[in-house]
Amino acid sequence: MTAVEFERVRKAFGRARNATHAVDDVTWRAEPGQVFGVLGPNGAGKTTMIRMLLDILRPDAGTIRVDGVPAGNQAPAFKHRVGYLPEERGLYRKRKVMDVLVYLAALKGVGAATARRRAAAWLERFGLADTARRKIETLSKGMSQKLQILSCILHEPDLVVLDEPFSGLDPVNVRLVRDVIRQLAAGGALVFLSTHMMAEVEVLCDRVLMMHRGRQLLCGTLAEIKRAYTDFDAVVDRDAAPEGLACVERVVAAATGKQIHLRAGRTIVDLMREMGAAGRPVRRLEEGAKPLEDIFVSIVGSHAEEPPAEPPRERAA
Repeated sequence: MTAVEFERVRKAFGRARNATHAVDDVTWRAEPGQVFGVLGPNGAGKTTMIRMLLDILRPDAGTIRVDGVPAGNQAPAFKHRVGYLPEERGLYRKRKVMDVLVYLAALKGVGAATARRRAAAWLERFGLADTARRKIETLSKGMSQKLQILSCILHEPDLVVLDEPFSGLDPVNVRLVRDVIRQLAAGGALVFLSTHMMAEVEVLCDRVLMMHRGRQLLCGTLAEIKRAYTDFDAVVDRDAAPEGLACVERVVAAATGKQIHLRAGRTIVDLMREMGAAGRPVRRLEEGAKPLEDIFVSIVGSHAEEPPAEPPRERAA
């Protein structure tokens, strides 16, 4: 099982005042069995962070630990425990599907017979059983995407890094990949998920990191984030009539229904009781929780005009 920790990690490209700070003082921790989601607009530093985690790049400052060991000090066999789906896809297009899967599994230390058995089972699961003898260049974009995902989990890794895994998939296959991610986490793997699909983050992720211009804006569980950034207490359907109740301070119309702000010291239980006593029917009553997309847009928007961080001075030679 694999745990990952970033501690005040920085990475810049270029020199002196022209440096671009791709990752700027980022700290977080993720545990085995979690789906750890990373959100941020293009240029936020997500891919740079992934490459440092995998020791493709080295940080300029800070520490990255995997199971307590610095990422750069891992034994060569550590790479056999990692599955990586990069945003830039790449498969051997002139080769047959099964041959490529067996070859990629061999690079991770899996024998040919085991690789073929696992590949056949996963191809069946992904609806690709009839493609085993086909050349990859004959596959559709969605089929190729599923094959790419399959190739990075065939060796049963402890750490699975997925960069935009839902790209090019229709809703049926999005659900399929979502179920596979849940299965991996339930089996004890740490799944590191970088995606722009907020809905998938909401239903999949145990912890979420938001980044903008290399900076960490927030990190925590989904419940913690929603609690911190939701400024209303409950939401009811549009036809409900909570106005004028003793526990209600004000009601605001919203796309999701009516958002209710309760008076200090009053709870959603008080609201339920008073709605019932007043004979006011309600089809939906939920505790207040702002959609993650709204939180993301408001946080990133509030930082949009901030100047980039001041680059460090060059050290004397």
